[in-house]
Amino acid sequence: MEGRMQRLQSLIGPLLDAIRVFERVERMFHPAMIPRHGEALNRKADELLNARQAFFSRDPDLPSGDAEDAVIRAVDLVVESARIFSSSEGLQSGIFAAMRAMRKACRAKEALFGLRGRVEEIDSFFREAPPRSAKSPGHDLKNEDCLIHTGVESDPYARGASSLFVPASPAVPGLLPVVIALHGGSGHGRDFLWTWIREARTRGFILLAPTSVGPTWHMEDPLPDLRHILRQVERASEHYAADTSRMLLTGLSDGATFALRCAMLPSTPFSAFAPVSGVLPPGEISGAAGRRIYWIHGAYDWMFPPERARQGSSRLIEAGAEVTLKVIENLAHAHPREENGGILTWFDPGLCLP
Repeated sequence: MEGRMQRLQSLIGPLLDAIRVFERVERMFHPAMIPRHGEALNRKADELLNARQAFFSRDPDLPSGDAEDAVIRAVDLVVESARIFSSSEGLQSGIFAAMRAMRKACRAKEALFGLRGRVEEIDSFFREAPPRSAKSPGHDLKNEDCLIHTGVESDPYARGASSLFVPASPAVPGLLPVVIALHGGSGHGRDFLWTWIREARTRGFILLAPTSVGPTWHMEDPLPDLRHILRQVERASEHYAADTSRMLLTGLSDGATFALRCAMLPSTPFSAFAPVSGVLPPGEISGAAGRRIYWIHGAYDWMFPPERARQGSSRLIEAGAEVTLKVIENLAHAHPREENGGILTWFDPGLCLP
């Protein structure tokens, strides 16, 4: 009889492959490509179902443990996500279905993350490639990092919740920079956290992914959401070595627009801003003088045309902000994860990989 982990390998490989396809779809997402994306996802879902069936048929009487339960839950979530992705035919309903599917796929990652200290392949999946586990300079080789979700107990996806990742303690004690990642409209920090988790584990920074108080970030009156974010930062700094003098505020879509709104305020605790696929909100812009901003936008953004990013960055520069605008040719309205490293190096050269 095969050992538990050996049996699980027959599922873990296809499962991680399917999640990677979801990540590629998320990166390349465009409404016009929903049918093509759906076909690719459903093919992977079918392969995953076959692997699931083979897993159980091999030895159906072998009792399951927590590792098997986590992997099976992740498999079921990925398959369900693929089916949801292709569940609507209309353009608008198709976009909403795709967004729901991609958020649900994030929960498969959460189900697997607890196995990072037990399965090398899963540990490597949640690090930057090529895998650098056991080679991160200045950091512990053990999986002593932690992931903490706060919010309403009965509803882990309540508004006003927050997710915090703290990396393993550095070999040389010191304060760690903080990256605050803001989700897009109707999203949730618990899902958006996975956009930055590999870099946080590999490079060693504290990652905070708060959830907006309302359905999305409030642009006209940013103070309630801003107070919520800063309360989470304060709580993190009470328990962990957070360097609140080095805080990057980044976000996608509405999260990016809110980050820019915070950059426009007369005073801010954030040392840098990295909006992705957002727009400059209306309002007094003089507060942006001296702000460091790294703005990423897609040349094929179907929600916010790139011209709006160019106009917004020009206005910020005129107001005295230090702005870098990068328009990516093969990007629509999405977060390009391959740019995370460049954003981090720009924010803090100490986070650059050797």
